[in-house]
Amino acid sequence: MRLFFVMLLLAGHLFAKERPFIPLSSVVDLRVEDLRGAFVPLDDAGTAVQMNQDTTTRRQNEITMAAWIQNPRLVMGGSNDYRNGDASGGFYVSIDGGYTFNDALVTRGPAGVFEAAGDPVAAIDRNGRMYANYICFDRTTDDGGVYVQTSADSGLTWSTPAPIAEHINSPGADFEDKPYACCDLSATSPFVNTHYVSWTRFFASGGSPIFISHSSNGGASYTAPVRVSDSDACQFSCPASGPNGEVYVVFQDYWTSQIMVDKSLDGGITWGTDVAVAPFWDVWGQPNPCGTFRTPSYPMITCDISGGPHHGTIYVCWATYNGSDPDILLSSSSDGGVTWSAPVRVDDGPAGTWQWWQWLTVHPETGDLGIGWLDRRDDPSDCLYRPYATVSTDGGQTFAPSFPLTTVMSDPTVTNFLGDYNGATFRHDGGFYYGWVDTRNDVGDAYANWFRLKPPAPQGLVISVVSADARLDWNPIEDATYQVWRALTADGPYSVLVGVTSDTFMFDIGAFAIDEERFYVVKAVGD
Repeated sequence: MRLFFVMLLLAGHLFAKERPFIPLSSVVDLRVEDLRGAFVPLDDAGTAVQMNQDTTTRRQNEITMAAWIQNPRLVMGGSNDYRNGDASGGFYVSIDGGYTFNDALVTRGPAGVFEAAGDPVAAIDRNGRMYANYICFDRTTDDGGVYVQTSADSGLTWSTPAPIAEHINSPGADFEDKPYACCDLSATSPFVNTHYVSWTRFFASGGSPIFISHSSNGGASYTAPVRVSDSDACQFSCPASGPNGEVYVVFQDYWTSQIMVDKSLDGGITWGTDVAVAPFWDVWGQPNPCGTFRTPSYPMITCDISGGPHHGTIYVCWATYNGSDPDILLSSSSDGGVTWSAPVRVDDGPAGTWQWWQWLTVHPETGDLGIGWLDRRDDPSDCLYRPYATVSTDGGQTFAPSFPLTTVMSDPTVTNFLGDYNGATFRHDGGFYYGWVDTRNDVGDAYANWFRLKPPAPQGLVISVVSADARLDWNPIEDATYQVWRALTADGPYSVLVGVTSDTFMFDIGAFAIDEERFYVVKAVGD
């Protein structure tokens, strides 16, 4: 019996499963790039906007975006920003609904401590406080950490860096990597305005589980890290909060090649058992028809807090390899993450073309889904890319035909590093923003554009009668023109009074010279 027992132990040792490869953040793996190009000013004829305002020709990539739920004209973007040589966390702010951006913060954390920073994450709470989250690290020591800086004045001034996890003068320290963050935006949540940050901890002794911390005092301090994942071979986490304070974290489990979700019902203090959403076939490592940049299948998660028909539904979106090219997939849960729907394809790109680096956001007012991604369908050689987007109004069951967000194609061969992800957020008019790395000017800039399925209906229509004339006034909608229809009865028939106008008022001369009653319809139309 003793001999048999020993043989079992030996067999278990000899045939133990090999630990899978877990990628570090690209901003850590890849050093300063020597390739530079001549700066070319913004030349897009559309509405795509460059968020970073430097003209150094150094790269910006790994895009993140956030908007203020009380006034979504306040928009925050971010990127790995190399304007000062090695990487920093770069953050940019727009106060006009994404039409223009200003540089707000370029940081490497505590002054003079770290050699580089990156993995930027933007978030804004219900009070309008901005959170700039990033990692700091050295390339020559084991020092590093996860930090947050906040701004309560739309990015004009920023707090000193608050540590979430910190290793200074710590040879052999664990490495804190790849954070993502969210704010609890639900007015009915007991944890409203809490800022959650999840990330991967690469233990010096081996293993890479997901941890989380949170702040309930506006980013002044953070709780001790709590482990989320059951697995110790994880990367690429993302948190989201639900309508009643639920907190969800999605991540990749490399032991099982599954996308997993875990949940907390007490504000991130305790966590349950990981639940599988779907298997993933990592895009990274598959044949790339053009370029040598990294292409991880980063999953992301969001939750509907709109109060609409899909209130409380959780959505997970990711890219997966289908055997010939990547596609964008979506799964949802309507029972708090206990069970998940079969994945559905989001993009409508032709077979054999690449679609990757998706980000999804749920509009907090309408519950509509807005999804953007990078797409190569418009280049016959499957090399150049530009962003595409789509919208779902039925909880991810169907998606509108996708459309490009810029006329300019980007060339990925000008750099070996485009980042690891892009970002998206909601917009004030029922629409969305998508931010992406764009190479039109040099080796990469942070660009953004807004999109929506259709203009919302004009509001505030007032009709006043002056003598025999009718005057119509209504509230304006950005980037929309209007059609005005009239009829003698509520049921019509209606005839066109004005075909297209950009005005927000209209006179119907002599409308009541003969008729005693008129009915009007004002309709917004896109550009």
